[in-house]
Amino acid sequence: MMRLLPLFTVLFLVAACSKSVSSRAERVFYRGDGAAAWGTVCKLNRRGFIGLGERGYVSVSHVTENGTPLVGPKDEVTISDQASDWSFLGIDAAKLDADDYPALRPGTEVEIHGFPARDRDGEVIPGIVYSDDPEPPFWWIELTDSDDGIAAEGVIGGISGSCVFDDDGDLVAVVHANGFSQIEGTTNTWAKVVPVREAILQAQGRLPARRPTLLGLPLPRIF
Repeated sequence: MMRLLPLFTVLFLVAACSKSVSSRAERVFYRGDGAAAWGTVCKLNRRGFIGLGERGYVSVSHVTENGTPLVGPKDEVTISDQASDWSFLGIDAAKLDADDYPALRPGTEVEIHGFPARDRDGEVIPGIVYSDDPEPPFWWIELTDSDDGIAAEGVIGGISGSCVFDDDGDLVAVVHANGFSQIEGTTNTWAKVVPVREAILQAQGRLPARRPTLLGLPLPRIF
């Protein structure tokens, strides 16, 4: 079982990447009751559309439950789920097409685009899809070293809700948490994410039951 760091704000990787953060990732900042919180929301552009495809945002519930941000989109949350930690803003989830958002597949190279706490420029964090988690709808992404040789390093910091893009540039997930687990042949540094496709299906009441898996492989039936 992966060791998970429960977070209010999640995952900061000190990886000085030269790539710019996608315009689909937007920083949000909340302040109230003597506390401050940071996070990211992601534009739900349709695949293949430029500009005309904009239709609300997706993020994680533990970010958007903070109310209306002082910085960032003011769209209201239309539906959310605390247990699966997803939320949709400014769009009726019934109007979304899950097929516009590819399914996660082990071995796919991805990039996380988001805004650690107090960071106005954002970070681009490389990774590889590793496996689904026994608890749907979560998946794990192995964080990898940056192109300029800086080792993967996860640090709690405020990048919850960050956008996960696949190697075709499609939005596939949002960041839920980070973890550190010793698995031979990996960097031992992980991001736990919520697939956008499955969040849409769950919001629409259409997510099929999924058998528990181990490292992405279905567990054998014993009865």
